Amino acid sequence: MEDEKSVVVMFIGDTGSGKSSIGNMYLKENVFETSDKPHACTLVPKQSSKIINGTERIVIDTEGFDDGDHITEEQIERLAQYLKNLQTGINAIGIVIQAPLMRLTKGVKDVVKFIYDAFGDVILSHLCVIWTFSSSTYPDRQTRDNEYRPLLAKYLQEISGAKETPNIPFYYVNCHKPDKEFCVQSMTQFHGWAVSRKKFSSADIKEATYGYTAEEEKEERVRVDIITEGNVTYDKYIDSIRLKCISNTNKKDIRYSDWETIKEYKEKIVEVHEENQNNVLVGYTYENGNKYEIRHDLVREVTFFFKTNEKKEGNWTIARENKVLVGETKTHEEVIEKESTEPAEGGYNRIKASFKRMIKINPDGEASFGEFQEIPGTRISNFVKNKPVVIKELEKPSIFEKLLLTVATIGSIFLGKLIPPKP
Repeated sequence: MEDEKSVVVMFIGDTGSGKSSIGNMYLKENVFETSDKPHACTLVPKQSSKIINGTERIVIDTEGFDDGDHITEEQIERLAQYLKNLQTGINAIGIVIQAPLMRLTKGVKDVVKFIYDAFGDVILSHLCVIWTFSSSTYPDRQTRDNEYRPLLAKYLQEISGAKETPNIPFYYVNCHKPDKEFCVQSMTQFHGWAVSRKKFSSADIKEATYGYTAEEEKEERVRVDIITEGNVTYDKYIDSIRLKCISNTNKKDIRYSDWETIKEYKEKIVEVHEENQNNVLVGYTYENGNKYEIRHDLVREVTFFFKTNEKKEGNWTIARENKVLVGETKTHEEVIEKESTEPAEGGYNRIKASFKRMIKINPDGEASFGEFQEIPGTRISNFVKNKPVVIKELEKPSIFEKLLLTVATIGSIFLGKLIPPKP
């Protein structure tokens, strides 16, 4: 039959994954042996075909991998020999996985690696995943898209060295308890995709390697950036791993995956914060007779360097100035009464009046006094008339009085001579 009127698909997977059942479903005929028991029904690659709607469908059913009775290397060698003798070419390769397991086993990895090494990058656009034991209402399809698809893409990038790989389509079927409408729909979608793939020649198989040994290489504490968040500056570090893939048959064939960040962390380099002193008294000022304290709110920048454990303090600057009233000039009026006299014709005037003055006490307690001023309307004046003064003429002393005065005078002189003065 003409090549353009045939579609060739090959199924690979672990023992019990349902490869043979998928082949039967695709061919709409039970041509491959199947079993519910966990042992291999296909021990060597087999193929079968059927014409459906004018197109020959050819299915290659491969051995189950991870079989206890077989060695994976021998299985791959048998598959390689089979593909070399296959003249039809291949449209699609389906990786068959049980939906509840959701894992990429070593056996499947090895055969995918073998196929890639054998056919190169062309194989990347010819791969799909068929999930078996998956009903139309199976709940974890989103999980497979979100978790398994990146794992598969990562593995393909590792073995191919490609930065990006084509999107791998997923199909879901349940061979154990088939839902006819659901299975027909899934197989129809799979067939449409397979037909859209251009055949690649399996006879042109290259010298392929069987598997590889993967070693993890780590880089720890690699500084990748300096970032500032708020008032703190950090060194940003990452820990990374990559896979070193060494061919099991050619130790010089070494490939590396891209570095993958497994941990990000940061360490403080510098922290800047403000230090404050509030309400600091710096002096006084006088305004309009009032006394004020001048108080400052001060701020400075303090920088701490974590690597050297040093602290740098900036100069204090004024963030805010406050004036606090601490004293006022107080004034009061002092009132007193004064009396005085002034001469007047025929007598004198006795005057009585009230006087006032202002007394100021400044905020420091010092007093100043104004001049007394007479309070208008408080003066009271009384006239006092002079009284006549009578002066009597002295009489002349008698002879007897004159004699007594003479005796007294002589006696005082005599006594003064007898009694000496006190030293």
